[in-house]
Amino acid sequence: MSMDQRRLEYFVAVAEEMNFTRAAQQLHVTQSTLSAGIKSLESELKVQLVTRSTRSVHLTEAGGAFLPEARAALEALDRARAAIEPVSAGLRGNVTVGVLSGMTIVDVPALAGDFHQRHPGVRLRMEVSQRGTAGLIEQIKEGRLDVAFVAADLRDEHLRVTPIKKYHLQLLVPERHQLAQRNTVRLHELNGEQFIDMPIGFGQRELVDEALNRAELTRQVLTEVSDITTIAQYVAHGLGMAFLPAAFAQSVGGVRAVPLEDIELSWTLSVITSARRKPTRALHAFLDLLAQHIHQDRVF
Repeated sequence: MSMDQRRLEYFVAVAEEMNFTRAAQQLHVTQSTLSAGIKSLESELKVQLVTRSTRSVHLTEAGGAFLPEARAALEALDRARAAIEPVSAGLRGNVTVGVLSGMTIVDVPALAGDFHQRHPGVRLRMEVSQRGTAGLIEQIKEGRLDVAFVAADLRDEHLRVTPIKKYHLQLLVPERHQLAQRNTVRLHELNGEQFIDMPIGFGQRELVDEALNRAELTRQVLTEVSDITTIAQYVAHGLGMAFLPAAFAQSVGGVRAVPLEDIELSWTLSVITSARRKPTRALHAFLDLLAQHIHQDRVF
């Protein structure tokens, strides 16, 4: 293994962990060795990639720009090595996976365990974006994630998108609400109502906000919840109404789902990768196992 490749691996590990101690543990080197490798790389490039303090580590603007290129270089080396290594040599490298909070339709722990048993030389890293689908898409495009599960209907030439399950939204209201006995509800009837929804940047929130903006309607989002599977419980306790797939109400008492009469709102749970970067062997192996760990009978 060349020293140049090793220094790239040092930088990528620090960028992923944002912590020198954890990065050193991941790479099985001493922290002083890791720090010296980063400084050597910075010296060669004649630019600072990382800012360090006693409490935190951050990428500089140059470091953020260099990260996807460093990843691409390591991926190219992996493909070059694959051309001459026998299959029995096994896979190595890293796969960083972006996940959505509360998602169980893809059994990610079982998928990770299965993958680890087959490819123990590959390190899996799971990340949850605080900005939901929008954050995950951004990290895929920036090269910070290799693969991600997102909730949106996507048509983007920069992404490879594989749908998993489509969800149609209805209005969830408390059973005591005046709309609970209705067979359908029109969107304009909800103008000014109080809602529970996901934070801005999450796929479903953006879908609903766009629909309301087009109809020139307003609403008050009093409660924001990052785990979609818990929203129906907030509805049941009278904190507001919500747009959700009807199945989310089935396991929660005191809530009724009312179909929307004049508009169809839907989003798709999908798995995405970058269309600009050729998948590594490790990523291919991860995606090949995915179908075995999808449970369509689960709500989300």
